[in-house]
Amino acid sequence: MISESVRKWLQRVDYDMDTAEAMLRTGRYIYAVFMCQQALEKCFKALIAYLGGDVLPIHNLRRLAEFSKVKDQLDKEQMIKLDFLSQYYITARYKEDIAELSRGITEVINVKYFFLLATIKIPVFIFGCNLSYTSCFSAS
Repeated sequence: MISESVRKWLQRVDYDMDTAEAMLRTGRYIYAVFMCQQALEKCFKALIAYLGGDVLPIHNLRRLAEFSKVKDQLDKEQMIKLDFLSQYYITARYKEDIAELSRGITEVINVKYFFLLATIKIPVFIFGCNLSYTSCFSAS
């Protein structure tokens, strides 16, 4: 049985992924990448809560992978993707120049990281879902 706290984290994951998808469709790649980071962060936090850990107010995905006890299950490429998203989170929050933020973010790059949520090996299956963002919400 999933606690109400875990269920709320997973609802946020679903909402953030819907937002990321909407941003992707409208070409707002900066925000699509940002929302992907947010969704992954909340996915890790749901897992930490499920495991009975304290959900700390941190945003670094590598550290959250450690706290959720899945870091050893991720390969080097997946860790690089987590690092990219963590760094982008900080950059997106504190840079005001849209052109500078957009540098290096293309549809191809964005899509690659967007689908990170569907391919990364976070064991969210314990919630009864396969890490497809649409199925996490309905976990019971």
